[in-house]
Amino acid sequence: MILGITVMILILIIVLFAAVYLSSKRVDTTKKTEVLKKVDDLMLAISSLEGSIRRDAVVKLDNLLSKALQLKYNNEDTCGDNLKRAKSLFNRDDYNRLWEVHKIRNNIVHDDYEISEKEAEEVYYVYKSNIKKILK
Repeated sequence: MILGITVMILILIIVLFAAVYLSSKRVDTTKKTEVLKKVDDLMLAISSLEGSIRRDAVVKLDNLLSKALQLKYNNEDTCGDNLKRAKSLFNRDDYNRLWEVHKIRNNIVHDDYEISEKEAEEVYYVYKSNIKKILK
């Protein structure tokens, strides 16, 4: 009788632990939807004739990448730190391209880099496709 109760309690503890563990690995659907909508909303800004609007949109896309990674890993680490952690989520080309667009963002912020419409659109699609991969 006591052995049966002990076994039941142990099974219950294992089930609860598994449920908590699995739920912590999933990205909150509401937050995921919010990030993806914000990415979609930036398409118009990326296509702008105004360079300052395009630069601002790239910075916002990088912030959304950072947010997606923080949601994925349930932390507040920097985008760069989380990108290093996320290497296994991507094939080599996608991972390298993601680092390239992150560096473009850094050049915009630190060196006042002017981004062309064509380059901004390419950057947008790299961010968009990889943010989707992170949040799936």
